Amino acid sequence: MSGIPETWCERDGHKHFECFIDFNEWLDGESDNAKAVRVANGVDEVSQPSKALFASDKEAYEQVFREYRIQRRHEVLSGEYIKDTFGDDHWFERNEQRFDQLVSCLLEGAVVPFIGAGVSVAGGFPTWRDHLRKQGKTAGIESSIIEAHLAKGEFEAVIEIIESTRGPDVFAQEIRDAFSRTGSLEDITLLISELFSDTLITTNYDRLLEQAFDTGPGDEVQVINGTGAMEKPDPEKVAIIKLHGDIRNPSRCILGKKQYDEAYGETDLDLSRPIPKLLRYYYTNSSLLFIGCSLNNDRTIQVFKAVKEDQMNRGDIALPEHFSIEHTPDTLEELVKRNAELLKLGITPIWYPSGEHDKVEAILRHARNELNYKQGDGPRSGAACRKSETLANTLTSLPVSYAHPVELPVFPKDTSLVSKILKSALRILVGRDKHSPTSSA
Repeated sequence: MSGIPETWCERDGHKHFECFIDFNEWLDGESDNAKAVRVANGVDEVSQPSKALFASDKEAYEQVFREYRIQRRHEVLSGEYIKDTFGDDHWFERNEQRFDQLVSCLLEGAVVPFIGAGVSVAGGFPTWRDHLRKQGKTAGIESSIIEAHLAKGEFEAVIEIIESTRGPDVFAQEIRDAFSRTGSLEDITLLISELFSDTLITTNYDRLLEQAFDTGPGDEVQVINGTGAMEKPDPEKVAIIKLHGDIRNPSRCILGKKQYDEAYGETDLDLSRPIPKLLRYYYTNSSLLFIGCSLNNDRTIQVFKAVKEDQMNRGDIALPEHFSIEHTPDTLEELVKRNAELLKLGITPIWYPSGEHDKVEAILRHARNELNYKQGDGPRSGAACRKSETLANTLTSLPVSYAHPVELPVFPKDTSLVSKILKSALRILVGRDKHSPTSSA
């Protein structure tokens, strides 16, 4: 805006420097490669080499950043592991292309994360598979019986055995014992809260996601319990849709086979029931990103299969692209098979080495960095870090009839929180969240 003078900080692009935290920390760090770069550029003796190089020679900073970005991409997308394990770069190239497709969807604001138990593991909670093992132990069921069903992905069969043997109360209490406590907030959960601040979907009972968003002065989270009548999403808040219930209200959680049948259909899948309708909406209107999900043949996957088949039968094949961050099977044959299974569901997998679950966080972090890079058009531009300021100026310049009753708060220094507040303000102005199933087409 012509009436607002450009500051030295903007001309210099200084604020944009803060967008590349990972790269700057690497350049200032102890690795031999980083030290060699510092020495070559004459900034090894200063207290903060990355800032000194950015301020004194942006050409050199950009060149080093470009090389780092390529190297980091190869590392995060498991280039070396894939080549060593599967013989060539074919699946690494698939990873690169699919990662870029995910980033494009993120740039469009089209992605809704679907959070599974794997994310809660980092916060100290068990995987659903391990939880069922403990359920079996508490119920006194022979472990070989439990393991036989788990090996086939027959989780509901385990629940049915426990309930028929010991009753539903034993199963429900074990759920409370495992998931009602406060978990620890780890980087992956905080990163999810930074990347996504409109709508999140989870099958988890715990409250880790709510904790991650509980960083502001007020209540900025709306928990929508998928087991009851759907609440209308509040455009001022982050909507966390808990498909199978919230541990704070165990009586409204889907815990056993009876509740699963009531929610999804007793004999056949019933797409007219609330949870399948909700899943159908997001499957057909948003790009879902599955994080920490096993994607076995459970009820949610059965819904996606049925919806895709129905869309195909009607000749409507224009479904959004969905993504999962998926661990690689052990053999090439299994990888090819699993890749085809997921693509039949409309889910594009991005692979990471089996057992290296920290790679999930690394992929999300790299996606965050790529968003900064692309939104800012590279280290020369300050557009990404000026985004919040531009939004604030846009809001305050609106006619009174549009701007009222929005009052912009005093922003904290946390830029991720600034973004969340501004997004909430914009949602107030337009009246609804674009990811809401109640919004018009």
